[in-house]
Amino acid sequence: MQYKFPLFKSHLDLAHQYWEKLLKEGDWAIDATCGNGYDTLKLAEIVQVKEGGVIGIDIQPEAIAKTAKLLQPWLSHVCLYCQSHEMFPPLADEKPIRLIVYNLGYLSRGDKRITTMTESTLTSVRNASEIVLPGGALSISCYPGHKEGAREEQALLKELNDWPSNMWNICHHTFPNRPLAPSLLFVQKRCIPCSDEN
Repeated sequence: MQYKFPLFKSHLDLAHQYWEKLLKEGDWAIDATCGNGYDTLKLAEIVQVKEGGVIGIDIQPEAIAKTAKLLQPWLSHVCLYCQSHEMFPPLADEKPIRLIVYNLGYLSRGDKRITTMTESTLTSVRNASEIVLPGGALSISCYPGHKEGAREEQALLKELNDWPSNMWNICHHTFPNRPLAPSLLFVQKRCIPCSDEN
């Protein structure tokens, strides 16, 4: 019997499937935590065939430089900003933002003392909820394997638990047999608010 690979190997594979299905012609996406640029690259690959664009944000100049180098062929579709993800650049208010992506934690192969922080992430997610289009979504990768990452994930779960179900569909994908593995929160804004189902 031929072995069949699973639909996804990690939370990021699952996230990419969501992104590809969600983004439409002319849409813009925000990578709120560029890191080494791989998520920004994936978004750029998706939007460049749909005539959209990507806004990339990272607080570390090193991350922005790595992302710019990686995305050289796609830079006509990408605007990069070296700043905290706590606030979005003014361009975000001018574009149809369908997807906002967070890959929390610290820069891989970077200084592990520099990590996303719970308070600024919560502020950013609240701001993201205001600018994302109806039908659009927030894709949040959490890393509970380190202290601040675990705190961040729990704070996000507590925050999102209070978001009204008639306005938001919220899924939390975890690996129950790997409690410290990264998890994926996918938070979609309903196109039309509806009456509560429960």
